[in-house]
This record gives sequence, structure tokens and C-alpha cells, in this order.
Amino acid sequence: MVTMPKIFSGEPSPVHPSLQPSLFKIYGALLVFFMVLGGWLAFDLQKGYVKVLADQSYRAMQRSQIIGQSFRTQVLATDYVLRDLLGRIQPQDIVYPDYDRNHAQRMTQLLKEKSDTVPDFFLVVFNKDCVFTATESGDHTGASSKPALCEARKAHAGSGPLVSYVSGAKSASGSSVLMLSRNFTSPTGEFQGGVMAVMELEKAQHWFDSLNLESGDSVALLDDAQILLARRPLLEKSMEEKATDLNIPGLLISTAAQSAALTRLDLDGSERIFGFSQIEGFPFFVAFGFDKSGVIEEWQHRAVELTTGFCILLLLALAVARSQWTMLHQREELRSSEEHFRMLAENMADLVWCTDAQMQFTYVNAADQRVRGFAREEVIGTHIMDNLTPQGKDIFATILQERRELELSSHHGLVLKYELPMNLKNGGEVWIEMTSVPIYDSHGRISGYQGVGRDVSKRRQHEANLLQSKQQLEEQLLEAAEETSALHELATHDALTGLYNRRFLDATLPREFARAKRDGDRLAVIMLDLDHFKLVNDNFSHAAGDKVLVTLADLMKAGARESDLICRYGGEEFAVIMPGMSVDQALERVESWRRQLEEMLVVYGDFKISITLSAGVAVFPDQGDSPGLLLALADQMLYKSKKEGRNRISVCSL
Repeated sequence: MVTMPKIFSGEPSPVHPSLQPSLFKIYGALLVFFMVLGGWLAFDLQKGYVKVLADQSYRAMQRSQIIGQSFRTQVLATDYVLRDLLGRIQPQDIVYPDYDRNHAQRMTQLLKEKSDTVPDFFLVVFNKDCVFTATESGDHTGASSKPALCEARKAHAGSGPLVSYVSGAKSASGSSVLMLSRNFTSPTGEFQGGVMAVMELEKAQHWFDSLNLESGDSVALLDDAQILLARRPLLEKSMEEKATDLNIPGLLISTAAQSAALTRLDLDGSERIFGFSQIEGFPFFVAFGFDKSGVIEEWQHRAVELTTGFCILLLLALAVARSQWTMLHQREELRSSEEHFRMLAENMADLVWCTDAQMQFTYVNAADQRVRGFAREEVIGTHIMDNLTPQGKDIFATILQERRELELSSHHGLVLKYELPMNLKNGGEVWIEMTSVPIYDSHGRISGYQGVGRDVSKRRQHEANLLQSKQQLEEQLLEAAEETSALHELATHDALTGLYNRRFLDATLPREFARAKRDGDRLAVIMLDLDHFKLVNDNFSHAAGDKVLVTLADLMKAGARESDLICRYGGEEFAVIMPGMSVDQALERVESWRRQLEEMLVVYGDFKISITLSAGVAVFPDQGDSPGLLLALADQMLYKSKKEGRNRISVCSL
């Protein structure tokens, strides 16, 4: 027979009729008091809420003004560079095509020097037809602005620069940019060309990404058409789209100020307190938004504390009045509790069980039969160990030992949670998550145990599958990393000689030159070429030529420092960058290579091949004030060595 613990007993006592009117009066007085108190609290909280939003709106306007001023300072610095260029460049310098190579180099160098002060902008000189006559990189000369932009420059008559956002569809580069330009005009006011600074939107975005924002806040840059130019956090799908239907210029005019604030939903769906400000003198606006949920968090805490205090006070006041009323119903509730517990236990999806002190089941609910297949009568009276698999018995023995240690250390009544496999009637097993707690008698001794169980077999299988998937993913990531490393090696090294390739040289030489210039150090550049290499290919085969190239590469690597960069420049031509080398040191090193190669015979099959090299040397700062010029001078010296008979080294004497 299935028995449940009889937890409640007794009969309810009758209600004394004279008590009810007194209770109603007490409830009425308390209700009026707490309605007045609650109304005052609501008014105070609403007042505080409005003040918090007002204060934060003011802060948002200040932040937008500060960020706008910072961006304006950067734009003004760029405009200062443009005005300086206007003072340095004469109308006759605006030539395209420029057949004077030295003049073109001077123009490019001038723009490059100025661009170092405004690294986010690309500097351009254009003529009256808006054709680019000079750029800081020397590239893109001959390109021209779109007709609409050119006409806008010609029509611009203000004292300041022409500042605008230009979409990729309208810009000469095809990329969306922020553009500043100043015009050359003749004494009669005729448009003769000008200078221009271009910032790609990607760099503007990088500038915004560098700003220090709290989590949940946002900042955005918009033009006068309210097109979103930059934003942090970045929302790529919204970039260069109209960000809002709100008329920001009209809002600023209505407030008669350079800034304004309001609360609204942001593009990412978050509600923020926005401050708007116009960048003075430029057609751009900065919108800074504080996350509203973060702003009112402190107010919410205060509201919760006051509301909690109010509720506690209300509950304490009601407790005395309710005590009598509660006593009237207590006996009836106690009488129904056992039946209620039985109904809940029998209809639960989880297993509910009880055992005696000897761990024999005294009760299991119907869920046990649904999960394991055993009828209730088959389980009652059996020991819990008889229902476990061998693995489950080992786990349960460990749990019993843990329970004994807790009881000995006076940690009574603690809940233990564990998972173990139980037997199914069909011979299988099911993993059950058990939660158990001891039952104590009046003397404090354990008289049994009770608890609940839940089938977690599917969850454990899912966790096992997830672990396997994680291991497979880690293996795939490792393979991808190895492939990436191999691809980088192929992209920067010559496959035949193992030396760096020309792409690596083009990327590295400007950095090494800039480092030497910054540190006041020397930088030697050597160009080498094998003499009559074509005869080797023609007389001995291209494979023999490859052997000669590899031999020279190994010779140079053996005599190089760790800081030296040896590159195969193309064909039989090599380039070497030697940081910190003077002319004499570089000449000594190259002479050693030339002498060793001259004395060497390259063995290929039955052939013994003799070959020599020619070289040219140029050293910064003695010769060449730019990476390209330094490389060109070394190449000229190589040509001189070839012209004067080969198997020799020529040093630039500029």
C-alpha cells in the first residue's frame, strides 16, 4: 500500500462574528494611510525621473559639443595645411601633364611632407578642369573629379574651404569621402585650380572608434542631409543612409543654439538620450546618445528601494491586522495541504520519492513508471541500490559517504544534487538528475530521505555531441592557422631562392627609410645583377640558371646580418637593404660577395659555370632623400657598373 507522509492535521476553529467589523475598520484606515503615502512617493519619484533625464540631456549636449569641437579642430588643422599649400604653390606649378620630372617630384614631396601633419587626409593639387596634377603619393595624377563636384568648386566663393561629403558614386576614387578644398583664383577672380584634402569615411570611422564610450552609449557624425557618415558602435547596414527623419537643423534653429537634446529610439533599437550639436563653420552634426536604461539605473534602484520600503511597511502594518484573519483560515489550509501535495506529486513530470532510514523506498510517484517502466508496487520496499546500474551504485556510494561526512561535521539538512544511471524495465539505463534531502525525527536523527529526479539522458547526449563538435572545430581552426601561415610565406618570399620578393621590398623599404630618418641612422641600398646571365640559360639550360641564382642567394644569406633584408628584385636582379651601414661598410660587404662569386664555380651536372656580378650602392642620408630615389640611385650605379665593363661595384657620389 502506498502511503504519503501525513504532514498536517487538525480541524479549523470557527470565526467569532464580532471580530469581522473591527478588522474591516482597521483595513479601511490602513488603506487610506497607504494611499496617501503611496501618492506622495509616486510624485517624488516622477519628479526625480524628470530631473535625471534633464541632467543627462544637458550632459549629452556637452559631449556632442566636445566631440564636434575635436573633429572641427582636426578639420581646421587640415584647412591650415591647405592654406599653407596655397601660399607655397604658384598657378604655374599646376601643370598636367608635367614633363619636368624634378618639378613633379618636388610637388609630390611637398604634398608628402604636409600629409605627415594630417595623416588621415590625402592631399591633391588640381587644375582649372579639376584634373589632379599632383598627389602626395604620386599616383592618380591625370584623374579628375566628377563634373558636378568640379562645378561646385568653381561656384564656391566663400572665404573658407569648400567642405562636403561625397559618396562613392560621385568621387573620383570610387570611395565615399569627406572633402575639403581651397581654390586658386586669378587677380580677376578667375578659377585656376586648387588644393584638396580627402578623408575616406573608413578613416573617419576609425577616429570615432578611438573615442572612449561607456557600454550602451553611441556617437554619430551626420551631414546636413542627415546622412550617417560615421558611428560608434558601427552599424554597417545604416552607413551612408539617411539616419533619421528628424529635422536636426530645424531643431537647432528652434532652440536658438548650436546644440539640442531629446530622447528617442536609436538605429539599433535602443532608447537613448541624444544631444545634437552642429560643428561650427561646417555642414556636419554630431549626435551623442546616452543609453537610457543605464542613465535611469540609479533612479530605478532608488525607486525599487522606496517601493520595497513602502511594501515592507505596508506588509508589516497589515501583518497585525491579518494575523486574526489568517488564524481563521489556517486550520482549513492545513487540512487540505496533504491532499494538495499528493495531487502535485502524482501529476509532476519529475520523479518524486521517499525512503526510510535504511534507504528503502516508501513512496514513488507515477512519473517513475513513465520514465523507467516499473509499476509502483515493484519499487516500494526495494532498496535504492537495487534500482541502480553498477556505475550508478558506485556513484551513489560516493554520495552516501559525502552525506555521512556532512552529518558528522554538523552540516545538517543540506541538499545534495547528483546524476546517476538507473535501471529500466526493458534492461536499458536512464540517467537521472537527483536532488535529495534528509528527514529528521524529533530527536534530530535521520528517519528517511526525500527528493526529486529528472531524466537528463537527452541533455547528457547533447552535451557529448557539443563536446565532440567543439573538438572538431578546434582541429579545423588549427588547420586554418597553419594554412594562413603558409600563404603568408608564399606571398612575401621568392619560391626559388627563399629570399624576400619584390612585394615585400616595396612594403618594407619605406618603413626602414622612415625609421632611419627618425633615428638619424644610415640606410644602405644595394642593387646587384648577374653578368651575362642570359648566356647561362642559353648555354646550360634554365635549370642551370636557377642553380646559379640559388647559389648567389645562399652566398648573400651566409654573409648577411639578421637586420639585413635580401630580396630577389626580378629575374637575375637582387636588392639588399642594410640598416646602419655606411658607404664603406656596404662597399666592403658587396665586394666580398663579388669576390667570392668570381672565384666560385657553380657545378650543374657535368658543367662548371663561372659567373660574376655587378652592383650599385646608394646610402641615406648621403644620397637620396626618399625611398624611391634611394632605390633609383642604386639602380643607376648598377647600370654604370654594367656600362663600364661589369664585374664591378659603383657607389653613388651625390
